[in-house]
Amino acid sequence: MKNDDLKRRRRRVHRGASRPVRLLPAAPEASPAAGLERELKLEVPDGAWEGVARAMRGAELEQVPLRAVYLDTADGALARAGIALRLRREGADWVQTLKARGSGPFERLEDNVPVPSSGDAVPSPDLARHREPRVREALRRAVGDAPAAVLPLFEVSVTRHVRRMRFGDSLVELALDDGRISAAGRTRPIRELELELVEGGFGDLLQLARRWREKHGLWLAVASKAERGRRLAAGELYAPPAHAQLPVLPDGCSIGEFTSAVLASSLEQVLANAGEVAAGSQSDEHVHQLRVGLRRLRSALRELPWLAADRERAEAALAAVFRALGERRDRTHVLHTIQPLVEAAGGPALRMPPGFHESEDLGAAVRGDAFQDTLLALLQRTESVRTEDGDRLKRTLRALLSKLQRQVARDGERYTRLSPERQHRVRKRLKRLRYLAEFAGPLFPQKAVAKYLEAIRPAQEALGDYNDEVMAWQLYGELAHADPDAQFGVDWLAGRQKGEAKACQKALRKMGKAQVFW
Repeated sequence: MKNDDLKRRRRRVHRGASRPVRLLPAAPEASPAAGLERELKLEVPDGAWEGVARAMRGAELEQVPLRAVYLDTADGALARAGIALRLRREGADWVQTLKARGSGPFERLEDNVPVPSSGDAVPSPDLARHREPRVREALRRAVGDAPAAVLPLFEVSVTRHVRRMRFGDSLVELALDDGRISAAGRTRPIRELELELVEGGFGDLLQLARRWREKHGLWLAVASKAERGRRLAAGELYAPPAHAQLPVLPDGCSIGEFTSAVLASSLEQVLANAGEVAAGSQSDEHVHQLRVGLRRLRSALRELPWLAADRERAEAALAAVFRALGERRDRTHVLHTIQPLVEAAGGPALRMPPGFHESEDLGAAVRGDAFQDTLLALLQRTESVRTEDGDRLKRTLRALLSKLQRQVARDGERYTRLSPERQHRVRKRLKRLRYLAEFAGPLFPQKAVAKYLEAIRPAQEALGDYNDEVMAWQLYGELAHADPDAQFGVDWLAGRQKGEAKACQKALRKMGKAQVFW
C-alpha cells in the first residue's frame, strides 16, 4: 500500500496492551518513501465549537473514530530527538507512523508503514519498517544501532470530522478533532482544527486557515498531540519554554533562502511560546522567551532590507503584544528582583496598590486577530521570499553588521552624556547587532563568530541591568504617589544610576574594540 494511500484512509485504532515492546534496528525490506506533511493546527475554544462544527457539515463530510497508541523509550530518547512514534489501527489493518521535524514549524517528515497483525492485538513497533534514508538516520541518531525497548506512553481517542476543500489552486483536507488524551490516569480534552495540504501551494493553506481563524476566533497552535501527550504523562500542563535556535542555512544559500531561514527560526520560537501563553500559561519564562522571539523577529524585519515592506505591515501588531509582555515582565522583575535589593539596602516593604499585580490578559493579546493574522502573513512570507535571488548576501550582511557596530561603538564613547531615550536606543541597536550576528553566523567561521558574540556579551548584560534599574526607578516613582515608602526605592535607584551608566560606557568601549568576524 502506498504511503499517500495510507494517509487518506480513515483510521480506527484499537487500545493496545501495556506490555513493553522492542524497537529493533534491523532493516530487511524497503518501506514506501517518506513524505513531507504540511499542515496547520488551529485551537478551537469551547465557545466556537458549535460554529466550527456547523461550518464543517456537508454531503462530503466523513466522521471517523480514531485511536492511537504513542510510544517512546523509557528515557524519552525519541521525544528528545523530535520524533513521534505511533501505532494506529486503520480499518482491519495496523499502521506504524513516524513523524520527525521538517524544515519549518509547520512541516513534518512523515513515514507510514503497514504492520502485519492478527486480530486486535497491538503489534510490536519495529525500526526495520522505516527504510527511507532520512527516517532511518533520524532514528539512528535518537536510539543508536542497538535494540531499544519502548513502552506505550499515552493514547489519543478522538472523533474526527473530515472533509476536503478546493481553495485557490490547492486541495486541502480539514480535520476537526474532538476527543481526549489519556496518560498515567489523567485525561486532557482535544478540540482542534487541522488543515493539511494535499496538493498545491502552502500559501493557499495559510489563506484558508486565516479565513477559518477570523470567522470563528481560532488561534495558531504548534504543539502536536504527541507533545501534549508526553506532557500529560509527565504531569505537566504546559510545554517547556522554547529558546532561540540558529537558522538552518543551505550551502551557498541565496538572499531569499537566508531570509526565509531567519524568518522561520524566529517564528518557530514565537509560535511555540505564544501557543502556551494563548493556552493559559502564566509562566514568567514563557513570557520572557516570547519577548526574545519577538525581538529577534522584529530585528530581522528591521535590519534585512528585503523585508522592509513586511515590517511596515507587521510592526504595529508585533509591537502591541511586545509592550503587553513587557509590562508584565517589568512588574514581575520589580517584585522578584529589585524590591529585595531595596529592602536589603534598608528600604521598607511596599504596600502594592490594587491592580498592581494585574496586567493585560496576555492570553487574549496573543490570541487577538491582529497578532494571529500577522503571524500567518509572515509564515507565508517565509515561502515567497525563498525564491528571491541574489548573490551578494555576505557583502550585504557585512555592510549591515558594520553599520550597527559603528553606531553602537560611537554612542558607547559618549554614553554617560546621552539622554535616557538615546541610551535606550543604544541598547536596542546592540540587541539588533547581536541577533543579526547570530543570524549571519552560520555563513562565517564559527570560532570567530563565537569569539565576537562572547566579546559583546558584557555590554549586553551591563545595558540590560541598567535598563532594568531605570525602568524600576520610573515604576517606584509612580508607586510613590500612593505609598510614600516607595520614595526610598526612588532615591536608592537614582543614586545608582550614575555608576551604572559609567559601567555601561566602559563595557561599550571595550565592545567597540572587539574583533569582528565578518
